[in-house]
Amino acid sequence: MGGGERYLLAAMAAVAGEAELTLLSPTPPDSEGVRRLGVHLAPDAFRWSAADVTAESRQLDVLFSLTNEVPPRSHARRSVAMIQFPHRSHTGPRARVLRLAGLSRAVRALASYDSFLCNSEFTRSHVRARLGVDAAVLPPPIDVPASVPGASEREPLILAVGRFFRGWHSKNQHVLIEAMERLGASGWRLVLAGAADDGAYVRQLRERADGLPVELRLDVPRPELERLYGQAALFWHAAGHAQDERHPERLEHFGITTVEAMAHAVVPLVFAAGGPAEVVEDSRTGRHWRTIDELAALSRELIDNRAERSRVAEAARAEAQRYSSERFKAAIRAELLGS
Repeated sequence: MGGGERYLLAAMAAVAGEAELTLLSPTPPDSEGVRRLGVHLAPDAFRWSAADVTAESRQLDVLFSLTNEVPPRSHARRSVAMIQFPHRSHTGPRARVLRLAGLSRAVRALASYDSFLCNSEFTRSHVRARLGVDAAVLPPPIDVPASVPGASEREPLILAVGRFFRGWHSKNQHVLIEAMERLGASGWRLVLAGAADDGAYVRQLRERADGLPVELRLDVPRPELERLYGQAALFWHAAGHAQDERHPERLEHFGITTVEAMAHAVVPLVFAAGGPAEVVEDSRTGRHWRTIDELAALSRELIDNRAERSRVAEAARAEAQRYSSERFKAAIRAELLGS
């Protein structure tokens, strides 16, 4: 499970105990996966059903739908859709013809919702352009630790967190291994942590990292991941690198691990496109990069300048407060419960 499932489960946790919850999904959630996501939701806080969403919605006071596309048509008393990112356009001449003919499922489905949410301004602009609806930005929540180690207590460690898989939405761990090779910073190491979704890609990464100060940590339990955040000085994020930006669905749409790193006062260096470029303000709360050489050079500057690294880390941690679980809980409760 990834960011979308974490968002949905966090929304459920925010209203648990004040509403009778039913999770409608093709398969039940894996309890270990829920724990790994860091969501505190008791197994008995909801029931699970594989029933058809549209049919089931007739019995609901509220339907909260999380989707990558047009949500299922709803008959609930109140309907809220969180759109992670629309991959296709449902506006333009063809959509207008379908609307006039009364044949467009998308038009009817979208019209059945009272409000829409999304994770970033980047996503919001494409929801408007591709679906023709306006969405409010409500980023996913993170837990902001009460205290974190200072810059002088950090290890010479660079951290990257994300699932291991290939494809146009890959986290591009192979790019980070190449950047580490070019960095040439004695005593520093790179830890790549995440779920092993693609065994062949993991084997390829291990071969590429052979002889380099690079370590792969697979299926890391949440407490161990928290320790890594507390030890690391820099955070690397490469999703979107080498993608055609005329296809925005191929970029990172938010980047929750980047915000987690910021909350732990780890300085983020992110590819300069999509959601991470919105979350991280270049020079103030982190660094933007475009090429592998630029990532290595910016990282070397921060490694050599502890005072600057400390300044940016403090600014990043302060910025992360905007994404706290408390703020998310208040906002999602207002959407779903009106309180």
